[in-house]
Parts: sequence; C-alpha cells; structure tokens
Amino acid sequence: MKAVTWDSGVTWDDPNLRWGDPSYLLEPGDPGYVNTAPILDAQQPKKGTKTMNETPENQKVLLALAKEMRAAAATLQDVIDLYHHRDTTLNAAILKLEGDPAAAPGSNANKGSQLVFKMCEDAAKDARTAMKALSDGEVKKLLTAYRDVMENVHGRMHNAGWAAAGFTQKPRVPEKHDERQTLLAAMRSYLAANTGHEASLPQPSGPPLAVTAAAALALGATFQAARDLVNTQESDQANCKNLRDADKDALFKEVSGTIDELRGLLAADDARWEAFGLNIPAHPNPPEAVSSLTATAVGAGKEELAWTRARRATYYRIFIKIEGVDADFGFLKRDSDLDHTLPNLTPGTTISAYVIAANDGGEAAPSPTVTKVVGA
Repeated sequence: MKAVTWDSGVTWDDPNLRWGDPSYLLEPGDPGYVNTAPILDAQQPKKGTKTMNETPENQKVLLALAKEMRAAAATLQDVIDLYHHRDTTLNAAILKLEGDPAAAPGSNANKGSQLVFKMCEDAAKDARTAMKALSDGEVKKLLTAYRDVMENVHGRMHNAGWAAAGFTQKPRVPEKHDERQTLLAAMRSYLAANTGHEASLPQPSGPPLAVTAAAALALGATFQAARDLVNTQESDQANCKNLRDADKDALFKEVSGTIDELRGLLAADDARWEAFGLNIPAHPNPPEAVSSLTATAVGAGKEELAWTRARRATYYRIFIKIEGVDADFGFLKRDSDLDHTLPNLTPGTTISAYVIAANDGGEAAPSPTVTKVVGA
C-alpha cells in the first residue's frame, strides 16, 4: 500500500482507496486489493473462446466449482432470487457423479457414476491382465510343446503336414491371443484324429506335460472363458463410461445454467460473484493460492503432480527444478487441469515443483513446494 494525499490524482470512487489519517491506496498483493483493469464484453461470452467465468470441462475442476456454487447458493439464492439453479439442483447433479450417502449402501447411486466407472475400468483391466497371463503362460507353453512334437513328425520346414496340424503360415506359435485360441482348437482336432502323435514331455520340475487332444480341449475352454470375460468387462466399462459421461454433461449444464442465471442477477462489479467461486467480471481479483500440491510415482521415471483447485483460478503455471541440473526453478507449462504428469525423469534424481494459480486478474502466491526422489 502507499500513502495518498488530496492531490495524488486518485479518484474518490477507487475501490482500493482507504480514507483515513493518513489515507492510503491498496496495491497488487495487498489483502483486499481489487483489480480495476477493464474487461471488455465481460458479460458477453463468445462460444468456443476462453471467456470470463467459462464453465470448466475438466471433471475435477467442474466438481470443485459446483461445490463452491452449491455452498454459495444455500446462503444467497433467496437473497438474489436465484430461481432455476439452486443448491438442491446443484447438489443432485453433484451426487449423481460422486455418490449419494442417503442411497442404499453398495448401490450404484450410493457409489456414484464416477466410482462405478472406475470399478468397471479396473475390472476390465484385471480381466485383460489375467487373459494375457494365461495366454503367455499355460497356453503358449502347451502350444510350444505341440509345435516341438509336430517338428518331430513333419520336419522343420513348413509343409502340408504343418498346415493340417493348424500351423497354416509358419511352424511357430503365434503372438496374437485369438490366433492362439484358433491353434488350440486345431491342436485338439488334429490330435483327436492322430492319437499316435500325442505325447508326454518331461518338464524341468513337476509332472510331464501332456500334449494331447484332451489337454487342448480343457485349456481351450479355460482360455475362451478368459476371453469372454474380457469382452463382458469391456462392454460393462463402455456402458459405465456412457453413464458417467451423461452425469458429467448434466453437471456441466447445471453449472453453465447457474452462471448464465447469475449474469442476469448480479452486476458486473458485484463482489458476490466470488462467493460462487467465480470472478468479478468488471474487475477480477487474482485467485487464491493453491493450498496443497503432491507428487506421486506413476511409473518408472514418471511423477504425477496433483493440486487442489484455487478459487477463481482459470489456469495454473507449473514450475520445476531438477536437483543437480537446474540452478533455479524454471517455468514448465500452463495447465487448466488439476494434475500434470512429468515423464522421462531419471530415477533417483530429486525434483522440486510448485504451481501458481492465475486468471485475468493476475497471479496468486505460489503453492507449497513439493520435493521428491523420482521412483525407479
């Protein structure tokens, strides 16, 4: 702040002027400072452009803003005649995504469509992992043994005998899961018709491996069941995603509708915009600072930065320093989400990072700095 006198050229209606003895003027960074830079067409957002109080598309940011709006609506909706988009309509849209504690325990409504989708996604991933383990394990093992037996019968070069045994192109075990399934079926048929070619092969440990039609039939059924489970889980995942996306779209429309309704109720310079987590269109203030920042290993040489939403922020500036490489923090990128993955890091090195929330009114103070050793 700076002291002012009657001839300092400051107008009496300046929102940063504080009359007294002495009088003073708030400056950027002072508590209560109001950015008075004019915003052109603040209440006429244009579709497809980054405008004042645009509805965020990122789900985490959207949910955080919706909760801020819900809290403000509960206090101010009757005061400002907020009629169409109230705390109850915001709450209903939020609970669709995050889950309703009042719903039956364990039900999809209780979990929320986001958690249900995540569970479906994990189930599909687990099914694919199990199917791949079976394919690259027992299935490949049996087919490799079958190939070895056929080599003793038909020789090393591909010929009609190999083709009859199911190796239609080359005398080798295919890499694709569906082709392995096809070869298992061919193995069962071939050995059932040529029982004299069945064998029992010694193993480094455990019982001998039966290269028989019965073994191919049993393993083929197990493999088919694993593949069917993948198809089922991936179908469920697609359905869960559609439901989650529909709930997200509904929340997006609810938040957008609330912002549009507020534009008709609040003046462009009304300070109550900030109660709803939004910027004052006529003179946006800098956002609050990010209160929490974490770094989590998400793979070898990969760290994910994640931070809490800063009220009124429209984007974040990420700064990073690699110990032993950088003398100081350097600007990495600008991001409108609440997380960012740092790839291609050297395991064992130490990184430090912080983020700065920003909007058209300026920048907040930096977040707390996080320091972490990169995982291997």
